[in-house]
Amino acid sequence: MARSIANAKEIQAKSRRHAVRQIGPNWYKVRSGETKRVYDVVLAVNGGTCTCEWGRQRPDEDHRSACSHVVAALNYRAATKGRRVSAWDSEEAAQRQHRPILKIGDGLILTSRSG
Repeated sequence: MARSIANAKEIQAKSRRHAVRQIGPNWYKVRSGETKRVYDVVLAVNGGTCTCEWGRQRPDEDHRSACSHVVAALNYRAATKGRRVSAWDSEEAAQRQHRPILKIGDGLILTSRSG
């Protein structure tokens, strides 16, 4: 069963401490700001997958991961378009932002704004 995120702002803050390097059109190497380990993140239309422990534990029916590494890669991609993402753990909170939203799995929702 998929996890339900209850600490979106903690994941957002953690994601901003990671270093991201784009390898291919949808493939990123993300170095953890804490452990310095490097993880592979592959982004898709509605989220992404990650090789971190959280990402490897994804259920068969939904391999998307809402880990901080995926959020970091999505923020990196948004920054190339002059945008910045924010994370929310409820659809109501995300909708109050009146910005584009993306549900990336585990109950985590990102909004995008001009950065």
